Amino acid sequence: MQQQSLTAEFERLQLTRMTCDRIRSANYHLTDHLAEALGAHPELSDVLHIDRVHIDRVRKAVATQRALMGTPFLVVVPTLMDVHDWKCLTEGTTTTVAVDKLRGQLPAWSNDDKLRLFYNNRHYIWLMVELLHVSILAAPLLGISKELAVYLRSLPQHVLDLAISKVDFPMFRWRLDSKRFWIDFETARVSPDVIGHHFLATVPMRADRLEARQSWSNLRLDPLKKKVYSELMIRQSCRASTVTSLLAVNSTKTRQLFQAIHGTPSSTGQLPTSTAWYFEQPLHRMQATMMVTLYRIGLAFGANVPEAFIAAYDLFDKFFGPDSRITADRACHICRSMSTDAQLDLAPCRSCRTPYLIANTAPKIELSNTFSCPGCTGALGNAQLGRRRKA
Repeated sequence: MQQQSLTAEFERLQLTRMTCDRIRSANYHLTDHLAEALGAHPELSDVLHIDRVHIDRVRKAVATQRALMGTPFLVVVPTLMDVHDWKCLTEGTTTTVAVDKLRGQLPAWSNDDKLRLFYNNRHYIWLMVELLHVSILAAPLLGISKELAVYLRSLPQHVLDLAISKVDFPMFRWRLDSKRFWIDFETARVSPDVIGHHFLATVPMRADRLEARQSWSNLRLDPLKKKVYSELMIRQSCRASTVTSLLAVNSTKTRQLFQAIHGTPSSTGQLPTSTAWYFEQPLHRMQATMMVTLYRIGLAFGANVPEAFIAAYDLFDKFFGPDSRITADRACHICRSMSTDAQLDLAPCRSCRTPYLIANTAPKIELSNTFSCPGCTGALGNAQLGRRRKA
């Protein structure tokens, strides 16, 4: 039983290819349902946070749609974001103001409408539950708060199924509904870094308010966990020296493991140490912010340091792929730096309020009350930056 429990715990650190395929498929399917619903009932645009014109443009822009739907993040979020709203549905108590307001905006459903609504709601809720059980980073994937994630994960499947059968409104809406997103979309600036910015902006868990200090030394881990963490980090292309430093494992065995997995010796030389690198280009800042945000959210859901790092970098790498500028070693450096010293910090952008990485020490000091993120200044999506596969 303990072995099975550990296996399940390790599996929650990385998204499988099947899970990523299910997310991509759901993105297409649920977007099609939004388009059908808006086609029949244009007045639903306020409920679904998108109108028929914009959703048709997304579906016709093939390359952009492929980029959006292919991310590990869902492009829809719940229409109800508060735990109390969900409780009144699952527990059959008096409905909340939010639920009553939502129902007041609904059109008269036909029988076909009701049937489509039921099946698409069920499809969405089942995927939510699946992600909540297979990933410790399900909350940012789904765009929900920690409180809602914990509550939904605690519910038995039959309770949710019964609630879904009684719901007479869409349980999901379009996620990327900011004016800035549509400006970027209309100007053909929807690159991976721009998409990453907009997904970060829709994560309710604010990374600047999460616990920032963790010990990266003297981690008390049992030998089995150290072995698994070592292999997972090496498969993510962490150097042997990085793994040895973090997990306090045998250096020779770690280098042998790296050789066995990758077929080449682990690189030598100095590991990343410069904090100034993260501010050399807007893309560096954005990607570092994404990595740190995912890492802190992993910690907030009870992961230890290596678990949070492995889960965060796995999702980070699946999102950016060949557009990533941050190697696993540099990702380890930024997370460690943010945890152990005050040279770097997270502060909300004064325009969109999305927490971003800022410099907190000389020679570059950025004031949080005057800081504007690269997403709002239009610094992302610059074709001149090109695309560079991480080393």
